[in-house]
Amino acid sequence: MDELLEDETPVVVGMSCRFAGSDGLEEYWERLRLGRSAVGTTGRWAGEEDGAAFVGGFLDGHQDFDARFFRISPNEAQCMDPQQRILLQSVQHAVDDSYLTPADLRDLDCGVFVAGLPGDYRSLMAQRGDLVHGTHSFLGNAPSTLSGRISYFYDITGPSITLDSACSSSLAALHEAVLNIRAGQCRAAVVGAVSVFSTPEVLRFAQRSRMSSPEGASLPFTDAADGFVPAEGAASLVVMRYDEARARGLRIYGAIQATGTNHNGTTNGLMAPSSQLQSRLIAGLYERERIDVSRIAYLETHGTGTPLGDPIELEGLRSAFRKAGGEGCHLGAVKPLIGHTLVASGLASVVKALLAFHHETIPPVAATGDAVSYLDVAPFRVNREPLPWPQDKPLCAISAFGFTGSNGHVILRKLPDGPTGQDAVDRRPGRALPFCLSAASRDSLATLAGRTRALVAELPDDRLWDLSQLLLRRPRHPHEQVVVARTRGELLTALDALARTGQGGRAPRAADIDRLEAALRDLVVLWRAQDSTSALGRRLDAPADLARIALPAYPFEKRRHWVLEDTPAPESEPEPEPERGPEPVDDGLVDQLCAQLSDLLGFEEGSGEVVPGTRIVTLGLDSLSAVQLLSPYQKAGSPIKAHDLFRHETVAELAAAIGGTPAGPKKEARAPGDAAADPARPARRAAPLIKWAQYGDTGRPTLLLPPLNCDQRAWTQQIPALLREGRKIYVPTYPGHADTPFDEERFSFEALADEVADFLRDTAGGPADLVGWSLGGCVSTLTALRHPERVASLTLVSCAPRYGEDAFERTLDLREELRVHGGLLEAVFGAGGNLAERFGANASMDILRCYYAALTDFDVVDRLPDLTTDCLVVRGLGDCVLDEEAVAQYAKVPGARVREFADHGHYVPLTAARDFNTTLTEFWAERA
Repeated sequence: MDELLEDETPVVVGMSCRFAGSDGLEEYWERLRLGRSAVGTTGRWAGEEDGAAFVGGFLDGHQDFDARFFRISPNEAQCMDPQQRILLQSVQHAVDDSYLTPADLRDLDCGVFVAGLPGDYRSLMAQRGDLVHGTHSFLGNAPSTLSGRISYFYDITGPSITLDSACSSSLAALHEAVLNIRAGQCRAAVVGAVSVFSTPEVLRFAQRSRMSSPEGASLPFTDAADGFVPAEGAASLVVMRYDEARARGLRIYGAIQATGTNHNGTTNGLMAPSSQLQSRLIAGLYERERIDVSRIAYLETHGTGTPLGDPIELEGLRSAFRKAGGEGCHLGAVKPLIGHTLVASGLASVVKALLAFHHETIPPVAATGDAVSYLDVAPFRVNREPLPWPQDKPLCAISAFGFTGSNGHVILRKLPDGPTGQDAVDRRPGRALPFCLSAASRDSLATLAGRTRALVAELPDDRLWDLSQLLLRRPRHPHEQVVVARTRGELLTALDALARTGQGGRAPRAADIDRLEAALRDLVVLWRAQDSTSALGRRLDAPADLARIALPAYPFEKRRHWVLEDTPAPESEPEPEPERGPEPVDDGLVDQLCAQLSDLLGFEEGSGEVVPGTRIVTLGLDSLSAVQLLSPYQKAGSPIKAHDLFRHETVAELAAAIGGTPAGPKKEARAPGDAAADPARPARRAAPLIKWAQYGDTGRPTLLLPPLNCDQRAWTQQIPALLREGRKIYVPTYPGHADTPFDEERFSFEALADEVADFLRDTAGGPADLVGWSLGGCVSTLTALRHPERVASLTLVSCAPRYGEDAFERTLDLREELRVHGGLLEAVFGAGGNLAERFGANASMDILRCYYAALTDFDVVDRLPDLTTDCLVVRGLGDCVLDEEAVAQYAKVPGARVREFADHGHYVPLTAARDFNTTLTEFWAERA
C-alpha cells in the first residue's frame, strides 16, 4: 500500500450526524468517549395500548422541520415522510461542515447516494382521506424522493440513487459513491442515511419475532446478549477526490481506502448470517486492495447484540484475519450507546471512526455492569477505557450486515498531519475583525448568535482570526448580521446582544465596517453580495490552514409538520366546493392569488408569507400544485400555462400574466393630475410606500430627500437653518429603510416619485421646493418630470441623470471621504463610532440590491429638456460616485444653474453646510 494517496482516492471533507441523545458531532463524540447509553423509552405512542413497552434509541423533535429554509410549502412538508425532512437537514449540516458551496457541488458533478427505511408514514397518511390521494402524498413517501430531493434542492446533476440492502444500506451507498468517483461519473458525492419510526410498526415486529432485546439493552459480544435495540438516526458525509480536496485547501477527516459488498447466497434461511461469506468479503477485499492488516488499529463491528449474529460475525473476522496474516486489533460497537439504527448503522460507525481519527483516540465499548462478561474475542481485544490511537496503525475497518444477506465492509485511513500554511496565516492581535452570521429567519439568526457566543467563550484569543475566516465561508441567507470586534470580550458582548433579539430584543444596528482594514471590508462586501464561489473564496485562508474550530451547526427552525394532530382527521373527504372563476384583473386578482396560494400551500392566514412581492421560487410550489392553481383561470380563458408559471418572478407578475395586464406601476409619463388615465395606478389606494417626518407647522413646503440608506439626520445642518427661515420641512423614509416596509412588487423609482406627488397633493397644499441628494435627486427629478404641477423648484445634490453599472462599486470609496472630513463631522455628530451609521437607515443588503439595480437602470438624459421647473445642480468636484460626463448632461435642462464645491465630494450638505445653505437660500430668493 503506497504511503501517498492517489489523486482519485475518495476522502471525507464534511460530515454530520443525529442520533439518540446526540444532536451533532460534538455530542456524539462525548457520548462515545464516555461510553454512555442513550437507549430508553418514549412517550411518542402513549395513546397506544402497548406504547409504554417500546425501548429504543429515539430522536427528539422528529415531527419538526424548517420547511421555509428548503423552499417547501407547509402543505407539502406535512405530507413528507420525516425521513426526507431529517435527511435534508443532515445533508445541509454536512455541506456546511465541508465549507463547500452549492456552486462547488455543481462544479464537481456531485452525486447523491442515500438510504432510508421503506417508511411507515404512509400508514398515517391513509388516515387523511383529504390528503392521501393529493399532489404531495406520492412524492412525500416514495423512496426515490429521498435522493431526488437532495439533488433538486442543491441543483446538482450527478448520479442520484436511493439504496436499500437493509442494515448494510449505508455502507452500500458509500461503496457506490466510491465506485462512481473512481470511475469519473462524479468528482464528489453526498452519502447519507436515515432511520425514523413514524409508527411503532418496526418495534412491534422486532418484539413479536423475538429479535429485539427483552431487557431493552444492546450488549454485543457478551454473555448477556439477548437481542438488538431498534433506533432512529441520520448521518451524512461529503466525499470527494483527494486532489480536489487538496486543491481547495479543505480539511480531510480521513480517506476511504477500500470498500466492498457481497451477498450470502443460499444459507439456512434468507435472514440467517454466514460467517463464511462475511469472511470471503473481508479477506478478498484486503487481498484485492493490498491492505496490510497489521496496520489496522481498530475494527468497528456490526455488533447487534444477538446471540446468533455476534458469534457468527466474530468467527468471520477471525477467519478473514487469519487468511490475511493479521494478529487482530481492537473491536468496537456503537449500538449499545445509540441502538441499532438499521439502514443508518453503517454510517453511524463511519462517523464514529472518523471522529476517533480526529481526536486521536480509540473510544471504549459501552460501560457494563460487573455481572456482564465479554466472550472470548481473541485474537481481538475490547478496551473499556479510551486509548490513544497508535501512530503506526493508520487503518480502521468497519462492517455492516443486512438481514437479507447483503454484507458490506469499508477500510478508512487516518491521514498524518501534513505541512499546512498555518505559519503564513496573519493572526496579528488587536485588529478589528468581521464575524459574519446569517440565517433564513430572524429567530434562527438569534439562535446562531447564541451558539457562536458559547463557542467564543471557550476560544483562545489568538483564534479569533480563524473564526472570522471560517464564518466568511458559510453561506449568506436573507437575514444577516456582521459583528466587528477587536477582542474576545467585545465580540461576546455583541453576540449576546444579537442572541437576545430572538427573545423580543431590539435588533442591533449595522456593523461599523469602516473599523476594518480595506482588505477585510472588501471581504464583507463580497460576502454580502453572496459571491462565495470565486473572488471571496480566493481571498480567504484555506480551511486546512486554520485551527480546527467546530462552528455551530445551522439552527433550523423547529416547526411541527405532521399529518395527524392529537386526534385523527375524519377519513371521509369533505364535500368539494364549486369551482369559481377568477375575479377581474386588478389589485383584487393579486390579493385573490395570494389567498389561493396560502390556502393551497398551507401558510397560515395573515402570516405575511405570501404577499404580492413574494418570489414564487421561495414558496415551494411544485408543478402539480401549479396545475391545480391555474386550472380555474385557464377555464375562464386565461392563456397562462402551468409550465410558464416559474418564469414569473413574483406573485404580482404571475397575476399580471394571468390577466394579461401589468401589475406594477408603469414608467411612462402621464398627463398632469390625470389619475384615472393612468392604468398603473390602482383603483383603490394601496398602503403608502414612504413614511414622512415633518418639521415646523407653517411656512413654504420644502421636501428634503436624503441619499440611499440615510435618514433625516443626513439633513442635520439644513433642518434648523431652514426652520429659522420659516419653512415647513418634510423628510421621507424610503421603503426598506428603518422600520418602513418594503414591497418589491410595487417598488420602483417611478412609484416613489408618484407617491411624493400624491403626498404633496394631499398634504402640502401647493407646489413645494424639492431638494434631492443622490437617490433623493433621482426621485426628485422623476417627480418634476411626471408631476411638474407639484414642484416649485428642484435642487439636485450629488446626483446624475444616468448611472453606470459600476455605481455600487463606486460607493465603496465613500468611506474615504468620510475619513478625510472626520474631524468636522465628529464636531456635528459627536466623536467615536462609525460616522456613516450616525445618519444611516439600517437597510439590509437584500433591499439595497434592489435600489442599486434600479439605480443602474435610471436614465433620464433624453428627458432633461422636458424639465420646466427651475433647477439648481450642486456637486462636489471630488465626488467618487458621479460620472463627470453624466453630470454635464444637466446642461440640457433649460436655465439650470450649477454650483460646484472644489474641496468637497459626495457629502456637500454635511461637509460644506454653511455655503450649501447659503446657495440654497440665494437660489430660492432669485426665483422669488
